[in-house]
Amino acid sequence: MAAGLHDDGEGYLIADLVWPQWLYAIFTAQVLKFDRLGAHRRSLPIMVKAKDELGGHLSPRGGVRKQLSEVDRARLVSGSRVARRILENAGARHIFRTWFMAVHPGGTAKIGDVVDSDLRTQFDNLYVCDASVIPISWGLPPTLTLIALGKRLAKHLA
Repeated sequence: MAAGLHDDGEGYLIADLVWPQWLYAIFTAQVLKFDRLGAHRRSLPIMVKAKDELGGHLSPRGGVRKQLSEVDRARLVSGSRVARRILENAGARHIFRTWFMAVHPGGTAKIGDVVDSDLRTQFDNLYVCDASVIPISWGLPPTLTLIALGKRLAKHLA
């Protein structure tokens, strides 16, 4: 991401998305836009990320399972409309939307629930330091927060 818009009131983030050609091809093919497969160099994907409601569960095999609520879907649709208008105003043609997908799943080992403020679990020498410890719906890329948590944990462990 190089630029974006965070609309906290509407609960979404819109940002440009730089994909390698192979990833562009996967997303393009999944929505049957085979005529656009060769257009990677002339394309501008826009990501819409919603601040979704907390929920979901881990499957017995460790997978994350979550259904989008109506509020979640409404946020994504609202953000998609804004993204479409941006592309149309920029002169884009052949605009299409790919499927909704989950990224940065979190909240499965919340601070104050599964881990303490030092990211320690109930088991000796077992710590968790990833997006799963974030106790609220984030709605933003977690990278900087996770780097900060990792540095804090490293100091604690040292």
